[in-house]
Amino acid sequence: MVGRYRGGTITAAELAREANRLPPVLRSQFESATGRREMVSALIDKRLLADEARRRKLTEDPDIRRQVEELEERLTIQALLAAEEKERGAPAEAELKAWFEAHQGELATPARARISRVLAAVPAGSSEADQARAKQRAERFLARLRRGEPFAAVARDGEGEERARGGDMGLLVADERTDRRLVNAALALGRPGALSGVVACDAGYAVIRLDERHEAHRPTFEEARGQVQNRMAPARQRRIFDDLLARLRQGAEAKVELPEALK
Repeated sequence: MVGRYRGGTITAAELAREANRLPPVLRSQFESATGRREMVSALIDKRLLADEARRRKLTEDPDIRRQVEELEERLTIQALLAAEEKERGAPAEAELKAWFEAHQGELATPARARISRVLAAVPAGSSEADQARAKQRAERFLARLRRGEPFAAVARDGEGEERARGGDMGLLVADERTDRRLVNAALALGRPGALSGVVACDAGYAVIRLDERHEAHRPTFEEARGQVQNRMAPARQRRIFDDLLARLRQGAEAKVELPEALK
């Protein structure tokens, strides 16, 4: 027992269950003795309020009873589906491997590059003369870098949000969400620390530095086993649900018979 009030007690098991319901960030607040006392006090308060509601016979309110029944229905259906899934057991090895073979491309990790950029921007609709001037600015940035000027100092004179981060653009993948020309130019540099020439990109002209390089990786089945199981789970659960419902409908001879007024 960790708490008492007139008419009842709070047990250590109840305190543990309440703590486990909390998200991890909040749970840590109740690991101290002070935090545990606060939680016990909150549990007592909740019991007192519930007891008072019962004393006033609010639990007999039809709307409340309906909501309780609906909640019980949802919880028991969830338990039924969990039991049905447990009875089916884990997916067979052959099933896992078949899914893996069909989805290897989705599981592969493409090549990635962490880059820093100095940008000479070219706004949309710029004239050819404006574009030429931007390219010349980028060439001057490149000359400063080749003379040994710190990258962050040169990046501050460029454009783009990365200028506030010393030019750091983070880890990029060559896909439809990024400027492929930037990533491809960075990966072509080969080794971290290498500088590109002037590169045409979506935002204008840039000089980039390769900071990190991560090669493409296609995992083996054993490497991807956990991911395969997680990716298969929703569709498998849906099949189990559909099979169970089909059996129940057939056994119940269920039919929909709407009156004319609702058709």
